[in-house]
Parts: sequence; structure tokens; C-alpha cells
Amino acid sequence: MSAWQVIHGDCREVLPTLGQVDHVITDPPYSRFTHDKTRGAGVAVDLEAIGFEALSDELQSACSAAFAAQCRRWCLVWTDAEGIRPWVDSIEGAGLQHIRVGAWVKLSTAPQFSGDRPGTGFEACVIAHRKGRKRWNGGGHAAVWTHHTAGREAAKVHTTQKPLSLMLELVELFTDPDDLILDPFCGSGTTGVACLRLGRRFIGIEKDATYAAVARERLEAEAQGLTLRDARAGQLPMFGGES
Repeated sequence: MSAWQVIHGDCREVLPTLGQVDHVITDPPYSRFTHDKTRGAGVAVDLEAIGFEALSDELQSACSAAFAAQCRRWCLVWTDAEGIRPWVDSIEGAGLQHIRVGAWVKLSTAPQFSGDRPGTGFEACVIAHRKGRKRWNGGGHAAVWTHHTAGREAAKVHTTQKPLSLMLELVELFTDPDDLILDPFCGSGTTGVACLRLGRRFIGIEKDATYAAVARERLEAEAQGLTLRDARAGQLPMFGGES
């Protein structure tokens, strides 16, 4: 296969057509708690709509089963705090071993505009592995990563986009050169950009046709050593920029 591919489709239909991968690193929809709050059912009414449905029990179960069947090593799943326990239960029920909950401490995150309760300053990462011997590149470091939110590094093209600096750190810590990383909810392709930049292979699946096209565009630019903005402007390759 080529170094990367982005497949437009529902991951529940696509995953059974794929073979084994080395790792899963993915950012699926969050719990109903976060989606309802963002859409205005709670206090954070000034936040933009997420634009897709909250995670369902059926989707979570189907993904956990596929991850357990197809992932050789690390499985990293982003979630809100309220989604930690359901993901741990689902992943362990499918046969993977839950290892740790990591945290992205979000610099420059939006405050709690209502002022009547604390704001959310982090997002969680459920870290699992196939049963057996484990290895990562972080030694004894804690699973806590501090980064600005997406939009501080470069233009934000997805409503829930993770910062590239964060995904570069995760890919470097948990995977090795030429490993194959799967992201069944690849959005605008940030994890794929990190993979290509660090010499890993990547398969992304994205249900939304617009975001799938953006992800392909970003990865094509990255493969040429270009940022998305420079690729759209027809610039010559310039390594080291943000995508």
C-alpha cells in the first residue's frame, strides 16, 4: 500500500474490510454530555455546534470489537471525562487491556462563559493495548501532554480538531517508524499529517465527505512538504511548516 490513504465511509462498514494495523489513534465523537452542552442545552451556549452526533453505544461497541481484533499494539481513544468509564468497559469487554487514562491539558482553552461553574481544562485519552508485553518510547514519563488548542498553530478546519503538536507527540511516543496507524474518525487528517511527518504509514476513515476531502488535501500537501495553505496557493515545497 502507499504511505497513506483516507477512505470516505462509515467506519463500521470499512473496518471489516481492513487487515491488521499496528496502532489505533483516534478521536471519535464524545458523550451526549459534551454534545448537548455544546449545542446549547447547557450553559456553554456561545460555543459553535459540533456538527455531528454524539457517540452511540452501538458505535462504541462495534469500534471496540474491531480495535481488539485488528490492532497489534497501542489503542488510544480520545474522549471527554464523562466518556472514560464507558470506553474502558467497552474496550476491556472486547478483549483489550486498559492501561491508563492520559490527559491533554489545554492551553488557551475557552473559559466557562457563564461563570457559575469551573470550565473544562483537559480532554482524556483512554490508553489500551493488546494483552501481553508492552513498549513505548516515553520511558517513565506521565501520560500528561500540555498543548495549545488547534487554531493557535494554524488555521482550524474542523470543529473538534486536535493540535498537530499534540498528535506529533503521541505518534512519536507510542509508535515506531514505518508502523501502520489507523484512525477510524480521522476528521481533517491531523493524525495522518503527524504520521507522515514522522515516517509512519496511515489509514484514515471519515464519514463526512467534506472532511474526508480536506484530510486527503492535507495529506497530499504534507507528502510534498507543504502546508495546506501553501499547497492551495501553489507554493513550492517548504519543510517544517504547519499543516
